[in-house]
Amino acid sequence: MQTTPLLSRFLLAVSLTIGGGACAAGLDGTGAPSTGGDDASGVLPLGGDDASNDGDSAPFPSSAPSWDASAPPVSFDAGAPRRDAGADATSGPPRDAGADGPCTQPLGPGVLVIEEMMIESVAGSGDYGQWIEIASASSCAVDLNGLHAECPVGNKVRTLDVGEDVWIPPGGFFVIADSSDPAVDHYLPGTVLAWAGDPGSVLRKSGGTVSLMANDAIVDSVTWPALAVVVGASVAFPASCSPSQRSDWTEWQISTASWFPGFYGTPNAPNTDVSCP
Repeated sequence: MQTTPLLSRFLLAVSLTIGGGACAAGLDGTGAPSTGGDDASGVLPLGGDDASNDGDSAPFPSSAPSWDASAPPVSFDAGAPRRDAGADATSGPPRDAGADGPCTQPLGPGVLVIEEMMIESVAGSGDYGQWIEIASASSCAVDLNGLHAECPVGNKVRTLDVGEDVWIPPGGFFVIADSSDPAVDHYLPGTVLAWAGDPGSVLRKSGGTVSLMANDAIVDSVTWPALAVVVGASVAFPASCSPSQRSDWTEWQISTASWFPGFYGTPNAPNTDVSCP
C-alpha cells in the first residue's frame, strides 16, 4: 500500500480531558496519587513542585548523565516523519506499511498506549517543547489515519486529527508535540505529529487528561494527577513494568537518558532508561 509522504529530517547535536481548568486534577490532601488528582507530595518527588506551570526550575538529580559535547551527531531514521496537523498530504516521496504488512483490523482500543510525557521542557509559561509518546501494542503495522486526539486546557480543547496514512511499525512509537518546529520542540527524533495550531503549554503539572479516539471508540486515555516534575525531563512508564500498573503514578519515573543536550527522555524509543520500582 502506498501512503502519503511525510517530511523527514536529521537531529542536530548542537543546537491525555486536561486540566489547567475543566480537567484539572483535584487535591484530596492525602498525599496518595489517584486518577482524580492529588497533591504532589506522594508522586514523583524528585525536584519538587507547586503544581503550577510557572517558575519551576528544580535541579536534575545528580545521577543524571552528562552530555558529551564532543560526541558526533546522532542521526535518526531519515524515513521517520514529522508533520503538523495541517500538513499537505500530497508532497514528498511515498511511504507504505513496510515489510511487516498492515493490520487488517481498524484502529481500536488497546492498540495504542500513552506511556511517556514531557510536561515541562522549560520553566515558566509558553512552553512549546511539551510532548507525549504513544507506543503501538500491535504485532502489525498500524495506520493512524482517522486518529483523533484531544486534551482540554481551561475552556479550550486542543486537538489533533490525522487525515492521511501514517504508518507505525509493530511495537513502534510516535509523538504528539506542542509544536511542529524542530528548533522549538528540541529536535525530537522519529515520527512527530503536532496539536492543531502548534498551541504550546498543552500539558499541565496540576493534572489533566489526554484521550486518543478512532472509529467512535476510545483507543487510549491517560489522566494524571499533580506531578512534581523536573524541568527538561519527561515522566515515563518504565518498559519493565507490567501494563496493568500504568494507572499507578508512583510507578512512573523521571527519565535519565538524553536525546538532545539538556533534555532527558526517550521520545520514539522504549523507556529502558528507567526501572519499575
